[in-house]
Amino acid sequence: MLRLSSIETSRGNALSVATVSPTGLAGNRSAVLLVHPINMRKECWLGLLPALAAERTCVLVDLAGHGESTDDDFSIEAWVADCVDLVEQLGLSDLHVVGGSLGGAIAIGLAAALPDRIRSITGLGSAVAGDAAERGNSPAPADADAVDALFAGLAREAVAPGRPADVVGTVRLLTNRHGADVVTRVLRAAYTADATGWMPAVRCPALWATGEHDVTCSLAQSERIAERLSGRHVALPGVGHLPMIEDPGLVLEHLLPHLHAADARPASA
Repeated sequence: MLRLSSIETSRGNALSVATVSPTGLAGNRSAVLLVHPINMRKECWLGLLPALAAERTCVLVDLAGHGESTDDDFSIEAWVADCVDLVEQLGLSDLHVVGGSLGGAIAIGLAAALPDRIRSITGLGSAVAGDAAERGNSPAPADADAVDALFAGLAREAVAPGRPADVVGTVRLLTNRHGADVVTRVLRAAYTADATGWMPAVRCPALWATGEHDVTCSLAQSERIAERLSGRHVALPGVGHLPMIEDPGLVLEHLLPHLHAADARPASA
């Protein structure tokens, strides 16, 4: 069952939300919140939904400045605060959070902010802090043509070499359409984001999975993050930075057992 809604946050902006629930009594597991990568939108998770929504409620959100959500001031702190509002307004008292790229850093922030509600977190190609050498040097596309050129290049770089053109095309179609000014501010927020301060407060199980061809978050970096979270690291063969689009089945091979194991833990563990 699909439901579309809009959530007004305490900052006054509107978040576009899609909720997909199992039919009948099939799904009684903890819900999962799916947080997309920066400058993409919630539809990037569609490849995972048939399996996930067969057993649990799935909540997909467009972050502020993305998809059908409204624009606002952008920072990782603001995106986390918006997601906290979303969780509270939807009454989600027991859930998993899965994030792609910076969505994984947002998942860390959520787990720190709501330790009694978050059952597990997962990061896919997720760094926790922008490269200090690059901070302040994020791309600044001047107009719509520059945005198109930027995202065309990023779509090719984000996937593993040799991926079919339709995969690259799918990534390209899922990129941000909020205009050059918003894209620039979103990129700046991503480049300056730092979730490391939240990491010691994370108490739930963590899975950090990264594609072997990821040029944004290396396998070594991902392994270090998993270690700091006392979690598990997985290398995903044959994929790049967006495994949820490139090979959803491969992601599910690792994600589903992680969710099931976390479901089986006592809520207070």
